[in-house]
Amino acid sequence: MSDTLEHQLDLLLDTRWEQRRQCDADRLQKEKAIRGRSAEFETRQKRFLSDVRRLISDAVGQANRHFAGRSEACQFREVLGYRTGPLYVGGSACNPIAYELRVNGQEVGETLIVELTRDGLIDASLGPLRPSVPEAHTSRVAFGWRPIPLYQFDRRSASELVIGYLAAITQHWSLGGDTERRSIG
Repeated sequence: MSDTLEHQLDLLLDTRWEQRRQCDADRLQKEKAIRGRSAEFETRQKRFLSDVRRLISDAVGQANRHFAGRSEACQFREVLGYRTGPLYVGGSACNPIAYELRVNGQEVGETLIVELTRDGLIDASLGPLRPSVPEAHTSRVAFGWRPIPLYQFDRRSASELVIGYLAAITQHWSLGGDTERRSIG
């Protein structure tokens, strides 16, 4: 063996020290990336809860003003209390925004549930259950809305969402005096 014992020991210790420094550097880089993703995630949540909620609320307000002049006595109302549970496949980045359609003060059809996915998409589905029902987050029905990136959600998107929701409800429900409950799907 050409290397001395001392040289091999130094080499081993130096290599271990270098590996340790590299592990520490990798750990710090991963922590920094996680902090960055967390900040981005929080920014998305804030935008969803402020901008997207406002855009949908504006579209709903415009629809409700239009409904006021019609004979059907329709009105969209926000439903509070929907929570995203851990069992919802795909998960949601924060609690959803939910609306229901009322005719003559009575709920008609399923509830519109608008969510921000963990991938940063705005997704919407119909939820047949009230928010107080434990399984409400697992029972979702698609109605033709195609998820779009959060940054693309605008006034037009909000209007299309409200129109799509009304179209889905009117395909399966009468908006006249008869509001017999039937389930979509």
